[in-house]
Amino acid sequence: MALMMEQKQERGSNWFVIFVFIFIFGIIVLGGYFLFFSPTPLIDKIAPAGGVTIEKISEVTLDFSKIVDDPVLKSFTPYGTVPSIGTVGRPNPFASF
Repeated sequence: MALMMEQKQERGSNWFVIFVFIFIFGIIVLGGYFLFFSPTPLIDKIAPAGGVTIEKISEVTLDFSKIVDDPVLKSFTPYGTVPSIGTVGRPNPFASF
């Protein structure tokens, strides 16, 4: 004759699941608030609306000769060589080895 004994269940694990769901729900609610209902970010208040226009940007000229003729750039020592194209593959890739 077999004896059946019931084990006592712990209720502590249910509280952990409830706290996890409340935490996830709180993150979703806070994310929705900051995404849809929060005031405008500070960048809109700091940066003026009439900043640099396209006309001003198009008038800028770049002089690369100042960069290329720079003595600091010319003082650098090259430690490598220019890579070359070697032989690639076989003449007939479908031929057997």
